[in-house]
Amino acid sequence: MRTLRQAAALLADATPDGLYALAAVLGFRGEPERLDAAMRAALGLPDGLTDVRLVRGRGALRALLIAGTADAPLRTLLTSVAASLCTRTAHVLWTLIGVSHDGAEIGIGCWTADRRPPRLIALVARRAHVVASDAEALCALEAASVGDDLLVYARWCEVLGRDALSRRFYRTLEQRVGALARSLPRMPEADRAELALVATSRLLFLAFLQAKGWLDGDRAFLTNRFDLCMTHGGGFHQRVMLPLFFGTLNTPMRRRAPAARRFGSVPFLNGGLFARTSLERRHCAARLSDEALGALFADLLGAYRFTAREDQAEWSEVAIDPEMLGRAFESLMAAGERRTSGAFYTPQALVSHVSDHALATALAGNVVTQQHVVDALAGAALPVEVQSVMHARLRDLTVLDPACGSGAFLVHLLERITLLHRACGDPRSIAVIRRDVLGHTIHGVDVNPMAVWLCELRLWLSVVIENDETRMSAVTPLPNLDCNVRVGDTLSGEAFAAPPSLVGPPAVLVRLRERYVRAAGARKAPLRRAVAREETRRALAAIDRELRSIAMTRRERALGRRARDLFG
Repeated sequence: MRTLRQAAALLADATPDGLYALAAVLGFRGEPERLDAAMRAALGLPDGLTDVRLVRGRGALRALLIAGTADAPLRTLLTSVAASLCTRTAHVLWTLIGVSHDGAEIGIGCWTADRRPPRLIALVARRAHVVASDAEALCALEAASVGDDLLVYARWCEVLGRDALSRRFYRTLEQRVGALARSLPRMPEADRAELALVATSRLLFLAFLQAKGWLDGDRAFLTNRFDLCMTHGGGFHQRVMLPLFFGTLNTPMRRRAPAARRFGSVPFLNGGLFARTSLERRHCAARLSDEALGALFADLLGAYRFTAREDQAEWSEVAIDPEMLGRAFESLMAAGERRTSGAFYTPQALVSHVSDHALATALAGNVVTQQHVVDALAGAALPVEVQSVMHARLRDLTVLDPACGSGAFLVHLLERITLLHRACGDPRSIAVIRRDVLGHTIHGVDVNPMAVWLCELRLWLSVVIENDETRMSAVTPLPNLDCNVRVGDTLSGEAFAAPPSLVGPPAVLVRLRERYVRAAGARKAPLRRAVAREETRRALAAIDRELRSIAMTRRERALGRRARDLFG
């Protein structure tokens, strides 16, 4: 059994000629056989692979060692090879071990034959930055490589699945957030927990930006800044986090102070994520300890790989993706609080089923049938006459989740509606379409303020992870979502008993909200006040009308009581 250090060294040294060492760790003892062009064609492998070798294992286990091409990323290559092998050699228990064309990434993947095309379950590591979870996964694969071939393969699929990683991540997250809360000065326990969760959520968000190279092009930006701060006297919260959050990410580049400019090329994100919450303003002097933050970096941010969401139908990676944030929020709620509030994390399969059925029902009618919507969601092409009608309906669509929690349904619907826009011929990029849909279509309400804040975070991530902009000065600020996702109790009052009473046409309020969603910098605060004034005016007018209606009804009943009846 190898140590984590030895496992990390194996992944870091896995050049095209060194892939056999990884196969040997997994129990493949046969001599590697180089496949000629005829054998590659028989297996349906893509053209242009620089090197393909076969290594035999016990029973039906086989390993295919692949050196990638310059034409396709390693993820795309492994998925394509898996689809071909699953179709032509379904009786073989394949394991793919591949390295990218430039040698930067190493991947180990396998799949089960219960679906077509198969969903590849893979570990993909960057050789220059192997993290602890990568080494742990390789050690777990080695430990599971003893026994019957079918049992070994099933264990490998389980090790490479996201569930085991998720459980470890949640446990670690709960421990680190608890330690951060305890490091704060004396204050109510609930305030400590919320401040710690807000800080951790922001750092998790930055971990995804870091993985995209958006933090000065440094994929270890946070860890490097922490180490640098510790060598110069510490105080990471005061000296790094506060100026990074509130002086850099929340400030346009041209208005940044010299201390903020020293962070390098970091985009202006706006959007409210990096604005002080009311609790932070109340406890403005509270600081997280360097010891607790160091443990967070060591055990969480530096130990796990963070990646953008992949297509879960074809790919599942041993990494932390944005979908896990909703589960993380649910894992941090105490069991007693879950029972009291009814909070429950909806399984992704149920989210997908309900959302797709709701979209098919809402968009069907006249030219568009439910089957057209189902086909478009599956990636099929639509007739031209259907595209124009569906696109118009998508523009008029409004989505409301009255108990949105941390946003499982809203995030999924944002992605599916974007897919439908593309199916209707929308030429814009995915990030631009999602930003537009987010501002016009997506709405949510929840009674838990922290859930609303995390819902906004996940929606922002859905926009950020699809943005391929490499110039930080050209990154479009995130939309303001506090008018779209609100804190409130939709089960109180008569919201579901009767339609709301609208006072006058809503065009003015709609225009104000649309302008506010896109606002940034100095324009943001005046527009937010204008929206609040218009909403207050309409709410008071609706209340006054309801009071007049009640008074009139009371007057009519009083007159009826005084009037003579049939018997005088």
